[in-house]
Amino acid sequence: MIGPGGFKTITGSAKIRQDLALALGEPYGNDHFHPTWGSVVPNYVGRPILPDTELLVRSEVSRVVQVYIDLQNAQIADDSLLGNRSRYTTSDVVAKLTDITSQVSLDKIYVKVSLVTQAYETLTVSRTVTTTS
Repeated sequence: MIGPGGFKTITGSAKIRQDLALALGEPYGNDHFHPTWGSVVPNYVGRPILPDTELLVRSEVSRVVQVYIDLQNAQIADDSLLGNRSRYTTSDVVAKLTDITSQVSLDKIYVKVSLVTQAYETLTVSRTVTTTS
């Protein structure tokens, strides 16, 4: 993130929101080092909303969040095994996905994800998938 005087490190809910936005916007399998990173959500952009589109988008968002949780847990385990201090605080780590809701409105699907961090903070991340009707 760019802040006053240059780059700024973000943490907590801002970091989680940024990470998930990037993961949902990056094409699935685009990263050779993390083949399950990214999402197929961009594939729905510009397509008609069919009866199952909303369910497919919600399912994909759930998968992306779980991959993110798994990646964080693997990095925490790596830090511990190497005897390094964790790169995360409890506010930076998603403990669980608590809910996904969605709503179709004309050519858009609004998705809202509710998460809880390891610091027991509730976080909501909202995204819009624009399609054609």
